[in-house]
Amino acid sequence: MDDIAGRIIENVSVCKGYYRCRIRLSKAMGKVDAGQFVMVRVPSSDVFLRRPFSILDYGSRVVTILYKVVGKGTDALARASRDDRVMVLGPLGNGFHLERKSRPVLVAGGIGVAGIYLLWQRLKGRADVFFGCSTRKEVVLLGDINRANPHISTLDGSRGFKGTVVELLASHLSHGKEDVAIYACGPQAMFASLKERLREKGLPCQVLVEERMACGMGLCFGCVTKTTDDREPYKRVCMEGPVFDLWQLSL
Repeated sequence: MDDIAGRIIENVSVCKGYYRCRIRLSKAMGKVDAGQFVMVRVPSSDVFLRRPFSILDYGSRVVTILYKVVGKGTDALARASRDDRVMVLGPLGNGFHLERKSRPVLVAGGIGVAGIYLLWQRLKGRADVFFGCSTRKEVVLLGDINRANPHISTLDGSRGFKGTVVELLASHLSHGKEDVAIYACGPQAMFASLKERLREKGLPCQVLVEERMACGMGLCFGCVTKTTDDREPYKRVCMEGPVFDLWQLSL
C-alpha cells in the first residue's frame, strides 16, 4: 500500500450516469489482487474526504476505475479533466481467493461489475458471468466481458432475462449440488437474495461489500458491516473486507 501521485489520462462517460477513469501513476503500486480497491483524492477543493473505488484494471502504472455518479464526490470526479492531478492510496483490502477445485461463477449487479472484472480477466474467460442491470443501455458496462456471451438480466426486460440477476442465476443452477463457487459484487439486497436462494445448496460464495469509507485503513471504523462472528460481529470493510464469505455476513 502506498499513497501515489497520479494524473488522469481518461475520464469518459460509458453510459448515462456511469464513467470510466484511467489514472497514470507516478510509480507502480504493489501487487494487486482482484477485489481490492483504492482511495482517490478527487481533484476538487469542495471534496475533503477521499472516495473508495474498486480496481477495475491495473497495469503499466495505470489504474482504471469504473464508477457511478451518486453524490458530491463522484459528481466532482465526473467533471474532472484529462491531466488533472489526483492522489491514489492503494491497493487496499482483501481480495477474492479462488476455490481451485470448483468452477467459478461471477455475479454482478449494475456497477458491481467493477468489482468482478479484474477477476474475470485473470481467469482468462474460464468463468460463467451473470450480470443484472435496469435496462439494456447499461449492458455496455460489461466492457470486454460482452464478448464472452455473459448471462444478462434487465429489470425492464429490454435485454435477456426479465428480472433480477439472482433470479437468472437460480434458473441456471440445477436441482443437484453443482461443483461451483460464486464470486459476487452488487448491492446488499442482492447479497440477501443470494443467501436466500443458495441456502439449501450451501454453495461457496464470496461477496465484495461496498460501503462508505472515510480513511480506507481501518482507523475510523466508519465502514463496519455485521457478521455472524459472536466474539467480534462488526468487521471493517476496508480491512477485514471488502471481500467476505457470504455465509459469515449477517443479512
